[in-house]
Amino acid sequence: MSDPITILRDQTDILRRALEQWANRATAVDEATAKQAASTAVDAIDALLRDLYLLRWRLVQEMRHVDGADRGRVA
Repeated sequence: MSDPITILRDQTDILRRALEQWANRATAVDEATAKQAASTAVDAIDALLRDLYLLRWRLVQEMRHVDGADRGRVA
């Protein structure tokens, strides 16, 4: 996985821009552009959820690895 912080920032930026376009749909040039913005927002949300779950899984694995390494140590 690439840098998770960069990935999350990129996805949230896409989401932010798409939601701004959707919020301004009353002034949009055409309806199709507004609908595409809404679709882009949904896709960005799906990507964020996927990336967050992958990040969560990675962190849990790292925590388990650290816990296992700590158990092997004797004080």
